[in-house]
Amino acid sequence: MSNSIKILFTLLFFVSMALGQNLKCTYCNKEITGKYIVVDGKPYHKNHFKCANCGKTITGNYYKKNGNYYDKNCFEKLFMPKCAVCNKPINGEYYTDLYGMKIHKYHENELPRCDNCNRIISERTTHGGVKYKDGRNICNLCYAKKLSTQAEYEKSLKKVVARLSNYKLKFDVENIKLKIVNLKELQKISGNKYSKSIQGFTKTKIEYFFGKKTYTHTIYILSDIPAKYAESTIAHELMHTWLSKNIKNKLSPQLEEGSCNYISYTYLKSDYSEDAKNIIKQLKHNPDKIYGDGFRKVYNRFVGRDFGLFIEYLKKHSNI
Repeated sequence: MSNSIKILFTLLFFVSMALGQNLKCTYCNKEITGKYIVVDGKPYHKNHFKCANCGKTITGNYYKKNGNYYDKNCFEKLFMPKCAVCNKPINGEYYTDLYGMKIHKYHENELPRCDNCNRIISERTTHGGVKYKDGRNICNLCYAKKLSTQAEYEKSLKKVVARLSNYKLKFDVENIKLKIVNLKELQKISGNKYSKSIQGFTKTKIEYFFGKKTYTHTIYILSDIPAKYAESTIAHELMHTWLSKNIKNKLSPQLEEGSCNYISYTYLKSDYSEDAKNIIKQLKHNPDKIYGDGFRKVYNRFVGRDFGLFIEYLKKHSNI
């Protein structure tokens, strides 16, 4: 709340008689005879201390902003932040989400969050949402942009591979299979039976033919998510395939997952769409000790530096 707002919770009545004092009312500039009040050292007729917005006499709590006085209702309506969910003034606990929306704290226990973009789902914030059969809550903003077919996902894969090739990351696309699954299937495949935040998982099969090592990768990715979220997840999983083939030392979970998230960031940083910006915010604010802290450590060490230094670090170190 702005420091220019002065809130006074009690209107003090100066119950005194203006006898022989020749006082003039600050509001009407007429002489005061009888009882009057004093606000900030200025005298007023009892009925002339008025709200600057509605013009009604203030008889209880008053609020001051930019030299003007307001009653409680007008001050809340004009100057207090409004909750993005219910549009009511916020005068208690609230939080500001990654999208800049101010929301009453108690709505967190009343409403679901989108398992994709993490927005709180309501008519005002997301135009409502849908619940998938696999248990995911998806806001209508994400639902309107979801990918639905294998062909759409394959197109996203090709797009990600092409852009990451600019960083000299090469992928054996002919040995990569993309499978679209629902949340329950993904949880079962990954062995993570409880997390609703998981969006992708990679299985790598290594075989030897006449002494030559070959890699076959299957990337599992959640169904019905928007294109940018699919691309971000594919970039993350592609980095797992690259690490399995190109890095000999075993990376710590923090360094491996943090690096894969860094590749998602690298892929998205030149994309100025709202979804790309929002995904980057989620990467930067992820509270998870492995994925979130790992990304922040990699990001802080390598952002703005030559990409080759990042690759060389992976080849020589196991932790970050």
